[in-house]
This record gives sequence, C-alpha cells and structure tokens, in this order.
Amino acid sequence: MSLPHPSTFKAPFTDARLREVAVRLLDVRYNTIRELNSPYDDNYTREGAVFGRSRNMLIELALSKQFDWLSLCHAGMDITCKIDDIPFRFFRDDPDSPAKAGFFKRNNFDCLFEDEENAPVMWRFVVEKAMFEEDEDRVYFVGYNVYQEKVSEWVYTGAVTKLHSVDHDIPAAADIPAPDVDVRDVPGQDDKPSKTGNDE
Repeated sequence: MSLPHPSTFKAPFTDARLREVAVRLLDVRYNTIRELNSPYDDNYTREGAVFGRSRNMLIELALSKQFDWLSLCHAGMDITCKIDDIPFRFFRDDPDSPAKAGFFKRNNFDCLFEDEENAPVMWRFVVEKAMFEEDEDRVYFVGYNVYQEKVSEWVYTGAVTKLHSVDHDIPAAADIPAPDVDVRDVPGQDDKPSKTGNDE
C-alpha cells in the first residue's frame, strides 16, 4: 500500500524541490564512495565522509540562496534545514526500520508540530544504501507521526528508465541484406600525371 505524497500534508514539498535535495545527496554519496577506494578505506571511513560531505553540502546550498525555498536553521551535527518553514533532517538508514541513534530525536529547530497520530510530526531525508551491487541507492523523504510510524513517503532512485518488454512474444529476426561494397571513384584521378613523369 502506497503512502500519501508529502505534499498531501505540506504543499511546499513538491517533487521538484524534493528532487533538488535528493539528487545532491546521491551525488555526494556516489562521488565520495568512488574516491575513497584505497586499501585503508572501509565502510566506517566512507560513511563518515559521506555524512560530513552531505552535511557541508546542505549548509553551503542553503546559505547560497540558490533556492529561495531552502534555508538553514541549525548547522550542528544534527543539521536541520527547512523547505519554506518546514524543518527536515537527513540520515543514512533504513526508512522502514531506522536504527541510527537520534533518528527520531527532535531538536529545538525540528519540533514545530503538535503531536498527531495521522499526520507527520517530523520529516526525514533517508539515504538507503543498495543491498546489491546491481541495485541503486535510493533517497526517501518520509514523514513520521508521533508514534514513529511512516505516514507519508516519496522515493527517488536517480536510475535511468530502462526499456522492457510488456509481453512474452519474441519478435522474429529481420533479414538484413549484405552491404554493397565497391571502390569509390575519385573525380579527376585519371588526369593526374604518372609517378614516373613519362607520358604514354
């Protein structure tokens, strides 16, 4: 069962705005993982760097005023930004069963909503690492209620749409004739003097 889109609860959470943040979070992740590929790197060094770079990216993006709807309200390790006046935070976790310490903890900047059962009281961008190498990392934007249950969700993979067959019929092979190959005539070639310089 699909959950309501975040804009169902908060109009500023449009696809375009959420995508601007999600794309950058994935870009930082891909670039960092690719760069930290030495014998001395492991999940700890990579994930720590991904978090730090993602945090710095969000701070810089918010302060740049590139988007008038994005602002920074807390630059601590529990960084909190706003889309319009609605706060959000980001994590690398499982959106269905978050395990990071502090995932559901709301700081002074992230605690603007009354406790509600059926509506989100906190918003999180959650970067989910792909389980298998052939899969794609995903970014979720999730609204959780007072019971820490998902009540709204938006997903971005960044994957290119792949063409696929919609039935089981395999089309017959097409007959392609052999190419007609010949030496091309070069205009004026017969008028050139011979290499020996003798006319015959």
